[in-house]
Amino acid sequence: MTAPSAPTTDATTPGTTADGAWVRDPALIRAGDRIEVWEQDTLCHVGTVGQSAPHLGLLWILEARTGSRRLVPVHGYRLRLSPSVRAA
Repeated sequence: MTAPSAPTTDATTPGTTADGAWVRDPALIRAGDRIEVWEQDTLCHVGTVGQSAPHLGLLWILEARTGSRRLVPVHGYRLRLSPSVRAA
């Protein structure tokens, strides 16, 4: 899976983008947010944030694919808000 094209910056919400996808400030991520964790152009993890410690640069997520908890160090990764999946 390849990374989406570079988004434009949203002047109204610092740390996010115009399309609401990429997050530059981990302090904006809250428990319950569904995120994608990217390294380079590779999607590494998708899950729901359980706990956030932005002052430490850490997030705990519940991985959507495996159902396991994963500690994600936010530095060195790109974070993207993931759209909610709706049941068919």
